[in-house]
Amino acid sequence: MAVHGKYGVPCPDCGAKVQRLRYASNEANYCPTCQTEGKLLADRAMSRLLKGDWPKSDEALESLKERLRE
Repeated sequence: MAVHGKYGVPCPDCGAKVQRLRYASNEANYCPTCQTEGKLLADRAMSRLLKGDWPKSDEALESLKERLRE
């Protein structure tokens, strides 16, 4: 519960950026380092769009965001 509602904020335990999953009107926040051993969980809507290109780490996600902004 330490990261509940804190998307984008550093995790209080490890400092990694808190990630978010959204489905319909629901949302779940998690720390990829503390809770999933560094693995990003696929957001259902985004993973459908990206298919096999879904990023596996926080660094890969940030890199993808930068490419999409250009």
